[in-house]
Amino acid sequence: MVQVKQISEVQAEILRQLLIDGRKNAREIAQATGLSEKVVERNYRKMEKTGIITGATIHINYKLFGYKAVADMLINVYFRQSDQLIEYLRKMPETYSVTNRDIEGNISAVFILKTLEQLNEVKDSIRRNFSVLEMKTAIWTEVREMHYNLAITEKNRKKNEGPIIAATNTVKNKNQCIDMIDQKIADQLAENGRISMKSLGKKIGISPQAAKRRYERLKDIGALKVTIQVNPNRIGYRALCIFFILISDGKLDLIIDKISEIRDIISIMKTTGDYDLQVYAMVQDLNRLLSIQEEIGKIQGITKADIELLRFDEKWTQWPTPRQYISTF
Repeated sequence: MVQVKQISEVQAEILRQLLIDGRKNAREIAQATGLSEKVVERNYRKMEKTGIITGATIHINYKLFGYKAVADMLINVYFRQSDQLIEYLRKMPETYSVTNRDIEGNISAVFILKTLEQLNEVKDSIRRNFSVLEMKTAIWTEVREMHYNLAITEKNRKKNEGPIIAATNTVKNKNQCIDMIDQKIADQLAENGRISMKSLGKKIGISPQAAKRRYERLKDIGALKVTIQVNPNRIGYRALCIFFILISDGKLDLIIDKISEIRDIISIMKTTGDYDLQVYAMVQDLNRLLSIQEEIGKIQGITKADIELLRFDEKWTQWPTPRQYISTF
């Protein structure tokens, strides 16, 4: 069993700042928090040494990189086919992530699609090769990412502070702004979000100055952002909870704002399909799960909230996982 590390308020605030922007240096964190640079550097190194900080990666705006849709699919097959299906899905070029649910035979997969027609092709391919008992699909239309919203940092959160949304700006013809060099920058940052600009430029064949300009531009238009990665077990989080929510009236944005105020809610997806929203929360224990469930249940306009839990096992050492969807609203 992974040993939980008790992190201090100082360390919690450093993590919060790096979940907002994973490339912040000690000076920038010190300016944002009122800590000294030496304190920031010392605590950062300590969290690396103890396995709390495990890497850095990116969130990405798939639409700006030319993708038409991101689809979340729940697939139920005979349990004997689970491993084969997971292996099959991971080899598909459209696959973003594959997760084996705690119940054998229940698989979750997220696909990034250049065309909506690809979704039907993916479904047909799965059905041709496996005995599918059930398949549900939700298209993510908009995303609010707020991974900094962990309860362990709540003492450092300013009163009535709203969600921090990545800039989307009003850049004309955004899809035309992304080229192969931008794609290479995203690929490198997905592997190491804190890579130096000198190393980044060398890997993709441009100068450090050009790499920095490119990165800053991608960040400014909301195409990507860097985030630190942590081992959730090391800071006391045991599971990822997904709420599948139905809304009774048209006050969707108001409901989203209410959900965003709940600590440990880390992502909210507007969806088309069987539900109106998918809401992701990190939970430390059963009491916290019940508390979040109760807070969501009190929000007027929510008529149904199905729940699914994913346990953070010892293999889950890096959260957020690479290339999660950046905020789009």
